[in-house]
Amino acid sequence: MKTNMNRKGISNVVATIILIAVAIALAVAVAVWVFGLAGSASKTATLQIQAVGLNNTAALSSGGAAYLSLLVSNPSSAAIGINGFTLGSLSCVFSSPISVPAGTQGELLVIALTGSNGNFTGVNISNSYIGNTPLSSLISGCNV
Repeated sequence: MKTNMNRKGISNVVATIILIAVAIALAVAVAVWVFGLAGSASKTATLQIQAVGLNNTAALSSGGAAYLSLLVSNPSSAAIGINGFTLGSLSCVFSSPISVPAGTQGELLVIALTGSNGNFTGVNISNSYIGNTPLSSLISGCNV
């Protein structure tokens, strides 16, 4: 039996090295993608807020305060700061954030809203609190 030694092509060693290099490159690409997804998911912090009620709204017409009650939960492993909120056309940005500790479940946040003629125009920090802590001790004011 006669073999043809004049065939052109790459040797078995070179082909094996190329296949191994491609397999390693694919493995690295998949690992970066998987760990990238897991890393970004673990860094995402979520704050869960549930409205409980809005009380004393009739007092807004006489310049009194209405009370917005919210339940705040922070199931993440890091503290989250509340920088402000928007309620209809009223946007409130706190001068320093309200910190909600990690693992907080169902903390009551009450915000005293002020207004006139039945419209919200501001926030009364001195009558607002989270849990048993007045917001006036946590933040210096609200810029509306």
